[in-house]
Amino acid sequence: MRISLSTKVALGTFISAGVGVLLISLLSYTLMSNYFKQNTLNSLKHEMQQDVKSIKENIDGVYYNINILSKNENLKVLERAFLSPQKFDIGTNTPYETAQDRVIQSFKALLAYNDSYYKIRLIYRNGQELISVVKDFDNNVIYTDRESSLLNQSKRKFFQESIKLHKNDLYISDINLNKEDTDIASSPIPTIRISVPLYSNNKIFAILVINANINILFVPLHEHSGFVKNIYLANQAGYYLYHPDEKKTFGFQRNKEYKITKDFNLSQEHYFKEDLLFIHTKIYLSNSRYLILALTTSNEFFKKQSREYEYTLGIYILIITFVVAFVTLSVVRYLISPIQRLTQKAKMIAANPQGKGFDEIKTHDEIEDLSRSLQSMLNELNRSKREIEKKVEERTKELHTLNANLEKSVLEKTKENMKQLEILQQQNKLASMGEMIGAIAHQWRQPLNELSIAIQNIKYDFDDGLVDKKYIENFITETKKIIMFMSHTIDDFRNFYRIDKTEESFDVKEAIEKSVFMQKAQLKNHNIDIEINGESFTIKGYKNEFQQAILNIINNAKDILVEKEVPNAKISIELTNNTVKISDNGGGVPLEIIERIFEPYFTTKEEGKGTGMGLYMSKMILEENMHAKFSVRNRDNGSEFRIDFNDTK
Repeated sequence: MRISLSTKVALGTFISAGVGVLLISLLSYTLMSNYFKQNTLNSLKHEMQQDVKSIKENIDGVYYNINILSKNENLKVLERAFLSPQKFDIGTNTPYETAQDRVIQSFKALLAYNDSYYKIRLIYRNGQELISVVKDFDNNVIYTDRESSLLNQSKRKFFQESIKLHKNDLYISDINLNKEDTDIASSPIPTIRISVPLYSNNKIFAILVINANINILFVPLHEHSGFVKNIYLANQAGYYLYHPDEKKTFGFQRNKEYKITKDFNLSQEHYFKEDLLFIHTKIYLSNSRYLILALTTSNEFFKKQSREYEYTLGIYILIITFVVAFVTLSVVRYLISPIQRLTQKAKMIAANPQGKGFDEIKTHDEIEDLSRSLQSMLNELNRSKREIEKKVEERTKELHTLNANLEKSVLEKTKENMKQLEILQQQNKLASMGEMIGAIAHQWRQPLNELSIAIQNIKYDFDDGLVDKKYIENFITETKKIIMFMSHTIDDFRNFYRIDKTEESFDVKEAIEKSVFMQKAQLKNHNIDIEINGESFTIKGYKNEFQQAILNIINNAKDILVEKEVPNAKISIELTNNTVKISDNGGGVPLEIIERIFEPYFTTKEEGKGTGMGLYMSKMILEENMHAKFSVRNRDNGSEFRIDFNDTK
């Protein structure tokens, strides 16, 4: 598709204008975002102040109610009647039971009036509850605990601290789930306890205690604000008393470490992080006890505001950009009309190079200068064309000659490489045959010793008169077993080194165990332990070649362990996730040669003791034929060869 120059220039201007407008918009968006965040912070601070004020007012309300209740005349009558030996208040002519009923009615009236209060108790100075009035939130019932249900609270923290109060002092407890003794109540209520001492003749008579449900008492915890936010409340130790995720609330009483300090940074009064605004403050309940109140804005609130602003900004960007593009296109079409005439002239010259040149374009500006330059270029191109055609003809002749010689060189080099590869394979085969003979010798050593001993025993047993027909038959049976074992050993080694180019699916662990069996006698002779761990897996490939590669790696590890005389020498083979790892404790491969150990003819052994072909041929087998990744690294106190069938080459 052909696009005119004027359109291209207009399009470029359109893009440039768009980029400019976009950059300005991004700057504007950043400024607006910062303004919005600051405005949000101010709004959240206002919310925080209102919440703090509300909670303090709620606490002050409890203070006020318990002070008023403590001055109730019925309590004074009950006190005098209780302390009287006759359980009777002489001044008001009131029995203790009557005074008790009146106090209970006062407690019930206060519980009915205040939604957040759920228990009011009068506790004697020895810790025994005298009166306990309870509100059942589930059934909306207020009842009085029977005398048999009244508990002794002398060991409770709130009582032990309240009993120390001076006259007219107030006590406010830690906030926790409603607990009796050490067990959390069946329907746990987040509870704050406020108490005052009741004095009689400058001596504490009892403690008046109000239990309040903070989820109801602290209005901000359940009040829906017009400002989108999350609210958190924590105690002085940082444990959550309220969290939008209910499982984190009072986690410390369920042996869970849910702390506000783990979720937020309290060293800063407020901060923004990943579109989240956080702000917190402390609410002092007393000189030594405070709560941590925190607010956050939700991600959705920021996202909604951002989407609205982005939409409006996008509309303005498109309108401005299209206006700029239209104006630019009109101006450019007028300005480039001489260039269009120059382009038409260039097409005519391209069609007929011998025709009239660019000299006839007269614009008395840069376009005319350009036409003259183009004419000079045209003349130079014609001259260069003639020279190039001549050189091309010469180079073509040279290329024909070079191609003929190159083909001959390639054929000769290919033959040389094939011959070299055959030599490598033959050397590896001879080395493998030598290793096979050595392995067979080690495998035969024990059965040959057994045959030798059996033959010697015949002479001694004959001299002792023990040789009879049954003895001979038993001797023949046992020696046949030994000879059969030696025969099977020859068959196993012959099959192991048999060339098989047929791919098959085989069990990797079984193949490795076969290779280990071939070397078992030699490893045992050198006091080298070998172990195979992990779950097996199946691969498709050339089983015999894979076993030869494994044998080469084990031989390499064995030679290092023997050469260095490593105590407690050990070879470990681990199978996991389609990967085979063969490691030893031979000290590892020196870093200066670790990159070269897979090169052909590279060996660290003395001359005549190594061909340098074992690891090279193993890498050829595993990577070229088995399509695995074969690598080595040093780890712990040895080297690790890794065959990874996941990382195919």
